[in-house]
Amino acid sequence: MARFSYTTTKRGYSLTKSILPSLLLFGMVVVLFIVGTGSLSKGSTKRQKDSLIDALSRDIVYCYATTGHYPESLEAIRRDYGLYYNEELFYVDYQVRAQNIIPDVTIIELSPEEDSSAFSNVNDGLFGFYESILGLKDKMKSNFYEKVNIKKQKN
Repeated sequence: MARFSYTTTKRGYSLTKSILPSLLLFGMVVVLFIVGTGSLSKGSTKRQKDSLIDALSRDIVYCYATTGHYPESLEAIRRDYGLYYNEELFYVDYQVRAQNIIPDVTIIELSPEEDSSAFSNVNDGLFGFYESILGLKDKMKSNFYEKVNIKKQKN
């Protein structure tokens, strides 16, 4: 009744073959997460700028429609119409030419260096992740050789 007997076969076990693909997959997921988060942040800034443009245009036109002249300053729009925006993220240049000519409004995004520092932070994180994988690989290799040496000494 050989069909009911249980026999085991020894299979070669390699830590590098079993763990390294999982680590690489995990690393790729982390990189995709970081890149995705960065693109969402850029999209958010663009949406904020578009919203600021719409709000300024609406307040300027509303002021002209109700009073017959355009607002004399950006502070007047803030005070009378409740305009609020992130001054650390955007600079608004408001130039009045005359009371009956629409003002020239320029919106400039500040802090472009944040994008480059975020990119360098991603690079630093990836480099550290790569170093940790290499360190883990070296540690696994040394553990393997220690086990092989122990088995040789026993034989």
